[in-house]
Amino acid sequence: MQNFRLAVEHPLTNVGPFPRPVAESILEIAYRTMAVDEDLRDEEIEAFSVIAAAMLQQKRTPGTLEALEDVALRDWLDKFAGQLDRGTIQERLEAAVKSLGDNHAAKLASYRVACLMAMSDFDAADREFEFDLQLIATLGVSQEEADIIVDEVNQAVTPSVVN
Repeated sequence: MQNFRLAVEHPLTNVGPFPRPVAESILEIAYRTMAVDEDLRDEEIEAFSVIAAAMLQQKRTPGTLEALEDVALRDWLDKFAGQLDRGTIQERLEAAVKSLGDNHAAKLASYRVACLMAMSDFDAADREFEFDLQLIATLGVSQEEADIIVDEVNQAVTPSVVN
């Protein structure tokens, strides 16, 4: 998990800080991203913990990114838990995006965090691909912006190959 913390730090360096309600909406979008395949894996929960800690910190110093404490993590997971069927996930996603209003930086951060969540378990599922398309459309992020974010996040979480 330490490697993931380091991987998360780079793509979130210039993200936020956001007011608490905006950060919470971004976290709900992250949760919906990991829940879309109806299987919450340990790697995803650990990644959510690191991402949540990063989004909730008002000031981040390089090299100090930590995970949430267990109690705080359980509280956040309980807050967002519920039915994980496709319809409910889409409804909750739309509500979270609506709460971001016209804040394009928050929408880009939401997509960035969703990408981190999706890549945390290194397992792509068809529902995740469909959700990604829905997320881009719901956030109103251009395909060009989405491609740039995916490339940046992918470079951050993919280990470098040394020749």
